[in-house]
Amino acid sequence: MKNDLKTKIASKKACIGGWLTVRSPEVTDALASVGFDWIALDMEHGSFSVGDAENAFMVCERHGCAPLVRLPQADPILARRLLDSGAHGFLVPYTEDAGRFAEFASHCLFPPAGKRGLSLERFNAWGDNFDETLRDFAPVLVPMIESRVGVKNASAIASLDFVDALFFGPYDLSADLGTPGDFTAKTFLEARATVKEAARQHGKAAGGHQVVTDPKSLAQMVEDSFTFIAYGTDMIALRAALKPGAKINAS
Repeated sequence: MKNDLKTKIASKKACIGGWLTVRSPEVTDALASVGFDWIALDMEHGSFSVGDAENAFMVCERHGCAPLVRLPQADPILARRLLDSGAHGFLVPYTEDAGRFAEFASHCLFPPAGKRGLSLERFNAWGDNFDETLRDFAPVLVPMIESRVGVKNASAIASLDFVDALFFGPYDLSADLGTPGDFTAKTFLEARATVKEAARQHGKAAGGHQVVTDPKSLAQMVEDSFTFIAYGTDMIALRAALKPGAKINAS
């Protein structure tokens, strides 16, 4: 079992993903069916349990959409459980230190590369694909750069062999820089450029979150050489579609 998303990220082709915050199979199905390469379940800000996540993974897989998880923190125990349930990889928030990320990543990789435990679980078809999975599968691992310290250490983080992309989190990063929500601030743009350059220097994909569902802004990110991009969120997309109609009714 190879991780096709990992291969596509490495090719530097645009990999556009959705962002799931609501633990609803119907919402998951709607997002996974539109053609995204991947869906991230937000377990930092969402209310997903491991069981909820596993159900979402199965819905994503039905559409050929890779399920990822934005973890609440670099928690190796939670990561192992999610991998056993079928996660294809992780976005890891507030990554600031290469050594700490390497320690976390070691729990996501099978021996000899790491120390992930072996079991007969859904991810290897209850043992039917045991040898193939052990030989071929490696998770997508994406450190999220969301602070000044993370930006400072971006090159060291990107240098790790198992890192697939560096991903800037716009709201957390702008807040840490003292300009929350201002994505035109000079300090934010410089930090974003630093993250992109660190990824480029080490042959990794550069990524980020285009939170507002604006196709032109998304296209501009791709033009700016960001290729691993989250687009919108489930609730932001829903509100963006319905709010104009509600305003007409109010008038």
